[in-house]
Amino acid sequence: MTEIPRLQISGLHKRFGAVAATAGVDLDVRPREVHALIGPNGAGKTTLISQIAGEILPDEGRILMDGRDITRMAAHARAGAGLARSFQITQLFPDFTALDNVAMAVQARQGRNWNLWGRARRDLSLRDPAMARLDEMGLADRADIRVSDLAHGECRQLELAVALAAGASLLLLDEPMAGLGHEESLQMTAILERLKGSYAILLVEHDMDAVFALADRVTVLVYGRTLFTGTPDEVRAHPEVRAAYLGDGA
Repeated sequence: MTEIPRLQISGLHKRFGAVAATAGVDLDVRPREVHALIGPNGAGKTTLISQIAGEILPDEGRILMDGRDITRMAAHARAGAGLARSFQITQLFPDFTALDNVAMAVQARQGRNWNLWGRARRDLSLRDPAMARLDEMGLADRADIRVSDLAHGECRQLELAVALAAGASLLLLDEPMAGLGHEESLQMTAILERLKGSYAILLVEHDMDAVFALADRVTVLVYGRTLFTGTPDEVRAHPEVRAAYLGDGA
């Protein structure tokens, strides 16, 4: 029996004046798949991600999540349904510790009222799952550090911990390697490799080493249109993709 895609996009159009930011995009993300979205600057990747997240609405087309039409659903409702966008728009609380940030995500998932000024860390029903997520991201020893004192790469890892603690099952990762050094990029790639197979991930990334190491499939977006979707090997070998984006040295 064929599984219902975790995310399915069909005929998505979005115009800003005379500019077609997305022009009939078709794309799907299967359960437990890492699907990378690549393309040159100005290809429409961020506009597409913003439409999926509900931050802007398409002019035409449909967005389905687990077979449910979410095209006009509010962004917070999509988050409640298990969709999380990470990295380009941060929702961390800089004056709280890493543990507090994740504990509040656990608290929200449990349907309890947030108490930003309370001692959530003393509540074992919040602390224990929060610590488990921090440990999963390699941040257990940074639990008591304020977010404002964390390194850039650590904040990226913490955003993932928060998204997973909130119950996300579909992750929209918008350039997770941006601004990271070589070692930090390797660490983030290793973390995403561990998550692979447990979550559906739509990955927007310019780091081709990370893309080809992580992706099950790759969609190439050029001028708001889907140029090609295939495996990493198929994308590497595709002449139009090489000409439009990868170059002869790919």
